[in-house]
Amino acid sequence: MTANRSLPSAGSLPPVTVLSGFLGAGKTTVLRHLLAQAPTYAGGSRWAAIVNDVAAINIDAQLVQPGAEDAGRTRIVPLGNGCVCCSVRNELAETVAELCAHNAYDHILVETTGVAEPRAIAQLFTQRNAFGRRLGDFARLHALVTVVDARYFLDEWRRGHGRPPPTVGEPKPVFELMLDQAECADVLLLNKCDLASAAELAQVEAILGTLNPRAEIRRTEQGQIACELLLDRPRFDPVATLGAARWIKVMGAAAEAGQRQPLVTRPREARHEEEYGITSLTYAERRPFAREKFLALVQQGLPPGLLRAKGFFWLAEQPADIGFLSVAGGVARVQFIGTWAAALREGGVITDAEIPAAARARWVEPHGDRRQELVLIGLGLDEAEWTAKLADCLA
Repeated sequence: MTANRSLPSAGSLPPVTVLSGFLGAGKTTVLRHLLAQAPTYAGGSRWAAIVNDVAAINIDAQLVQPGAEDAGRTRIVPLGNGCVCCSVRNELAETVAELCAHNAYDHILVETTGVAEPRAIAQLFTQRNAFGRRLGDFARLHALVTVVDARYFLDEWRRGHGRPPPTVGEPKPVFELMLDQAECADVLLLNKCDLASAAELAQVEAILGTLNPRAEIRRTEQGQIACELLLDRPRFDPVATLGAARWIKVMGAAAEAGQRQPLVTRPREARHEEEYGITSLTYAERRPFAREKFLALVQQGLPPGLLRAKGFFWLAEQPADIGFLSVAGGVARVQFIGTWAAALREGGVITDAEIPAAARARWVEPHGDRRQELVLIGLGLDEAEWTAKLADCLA
């Protein structure tokens, strides 16, 4: 997206629907079923589909090539040798902008790789590049759709709780990526429902509904869904979609309330609590954790019912470093992602006036923005027990 390309008017921006989902979830099958409906949708539509593959040879693009009778109505654009959320994200932006420039397509569909993160793709539409442009200047993001293999999702969730204690610093586990894809979505297609029991489907829906209360969940078999259900109504909202994850909502509510003590929150979907015992716990504190105690809890003390945990932490032994914890399906990842603004001010790197607004909003003397701010979501979490366990880790 260079600076010298003319912009279309806001009313003529073509819609873009993004299909995400882990490897094997059924994205290509969903896309094939959607493209097959183009000739009859709205009296006949012209669609373009961008198919991404991390390999140099794009097999998926070959699978969705239209038949001779539809070749003039649907265009397939392969985008290979990288992932659209990172290594070839600029190529995705350029491809979408180029398709929009011709004003020849009623809808653009993007099938991502199985390891793509929808949030990074959405940011192409909402964040400006070095030229002051964003993809939202050329097209409007219609919806983020995540395809979920119902049985595989549940199996991975169960398998995570049977793994040995995690090692701090390990790469992001597979299940965490699957949750990231589910948490940043407008629509969740629960696919391959014919391979799971009614009870299993209900459990997966309860988990997904807890992780992303805003998303619309639809069950599908063999990727079959009427295109009207996905393409008729725009669903993406830059604030609501990107902030839909329950851990973001819970953490945001605690910050707005100026929360300084542990807080237990109940999900809005009461049936999830009643049927599955799903609860949310927010732990906020202005004292540092002792490194050895906290890491021991993370590595060996995670409860089997912990579905998701995310948030920031502060260690007494590393007072300058912002710690970040992410737990998905029983597998934990601990990393340090930056420097507390308070430490930068103490070191003379920034002045009071240069403290970022996000840090200033959470500033409490004498520790500044240093804090424990963790959200735990799980099945049957003992609130008192986990509040006490985290408190025991304090230095």
